[in-house]
Amino acid sequence: MLNGPIYSRLVKEFWMKVQVYDELSARLEEEALVRKDPSLQGKSREEMGLSNFNGTVIKSVLAGVEITISRAHLAKLLGIEDNGQKISEYKNETYYRQNIKKELYDAEKIA
Repeated sequence: MLNGPIYSRLVKEFWMKVQVYDELSARLEEEALVRKDPSLQGKSREEMGLSNFNGTVIKSVLAGVEITISRAHLAKLLGIEDNGQKISEYKNETYYRQNIKKELYDAEKIA
């Protein structure tokens, strides 16, 4: 998949228009709709006319087509299992977070 021709202008356009759609973005989207129409307060995303939030994704529009890249897409592309946790989910002072940071920064020094 990655060995074919790369259209640099398309890739550049994709990344220039990209936005990360995470839990915060989903919540802000809901709040904006409730501000416009208070009767939507307490309703589900589907009832508000929004798509379900299934985790953090990368969204962009390319040549008029909305493209969404999820963690599952990247895992399949790389041929690895789709599991794990975000570093941000660990509390700041926990043992695991400190070790993860150490591993990441040590790996950068080696590269």
